[in-house]
Amino acid sequence: MDEELTPVIGQRGVAALYKRALHLATQAHPWLPVAQEGIRAAMDLGALTTGLAQRESPDAAAAGAALLQTFHELLARLIGASLTERLLRPVWATFLSGGSAGDTKR
Repeated sequence: MDEELTPVIGQRGVAALYKRALHLATQAHPWLPVAQEGIRAAMDLGALTTGLAQRESPDAAAAGAALLQTFHELLARLIGASLTERLLRPVWATFLSGGSAGDTKR
């Protein structure tokens, strides 16, 4: 996902958007990890991966879907729905096929 979005909104923009989406997703899934304070130069998926791995599959899938949907909505507000769809299509395909976040490279 970083690879597709960084040229459009920058590495810090991707990290900030991820942090905001994670914060919003914790409202419905409070067990999700809290993002670190400050804006990091890149998304830190380690804590998220660990947190999802510790949950039952249905819970992890629901939280992952909520996070991805929230990220999608925030990005669409920023760059528009059409460009968001094109950029995130590989991410959604990987998620729906049961792949991991690291499998999204084309």
